[in-house]
Amino acid sequence: MTTAASGLRELHQLHVEHMRVLDELEAGPRRVRAYEAVTSRKQEEVDAEQLSVTNLRKASDERALQLKTNETKIVDLKSKLNTASSNREFDIIKGQIDADTVANSVLEDEILELYDRVEGSQKRVTEIEGERESAQKEQERVAAEVAAVEPGLHEERQKLEDAISQSESQLSQDVAEQYRRLVKAHGAGAMAEVVEGSCTACSIQVSPQFQVELSLGQVVYCNNCGRLLYVDSARDSDE
Repeated sequence: MTTAASGLRELHQLHVEHMRVLDELEAGPRRVRAYEAVTSRKQEEVDAEQLSVTNLRKASDERALQLKTNETKIVDLKSKLNTASSNREFDIIKGQIDADTVANSVLEDEILELYDRVEGSQKRVTEIEGERESAQKEQERVAAEVAAVEPGLHEERQKLEDAISQSESQLSQDVAEQYRRLVKAHGAGAMAEVVEGSCTACSIQVSPQFQVELSLGQVVYCNNCGRLLYVDSARDSDE
């Protein structure tokens, strides 16, 4: 078998391994970013819930101030009630006192409800903060895990790239041109093994003539998908 034809199987395996390493190098940072997004989202939830607590407290304080103002007003009206100069004036003042008393009752109910809501929101803040801390720890664990394996992956990538360059240098010029074009378009899928007479890239049966040429170690391209074809001599020997 010619050097060009026999080297395609090795090149294919090298490219497959190279793609696996590149995928792992890209997958690590993606995992870290995913956990960072979870942590960030939990922080946003904490911030939103804390803002809710602040707004509820503000609303409660406003109502408490209004309640105090109304109570002061009622005391003042009661003092005026005792000095009313006519029944009509007495009735007007009494009506104001009754109205402010009802308003105060409503305010007291609203304040109690707001207190309950503040307590609920504070509890939710504590829960989300716990979730955020857990997400932060998991993010740090994954980041450390990724950082630990990255040097080895970079070293493996470099070794594979060197091996690919070495194998590529053994290709003839005409084969190398087509090979580079295919690698640019399909990556590791630029080459395909022929198994049981079919191209493993497109599953189309290879013509009998091409199968003979492959068995003689000649360089053959799939007449359907254009991949560089090769046969596994070890597989053929076993069969």
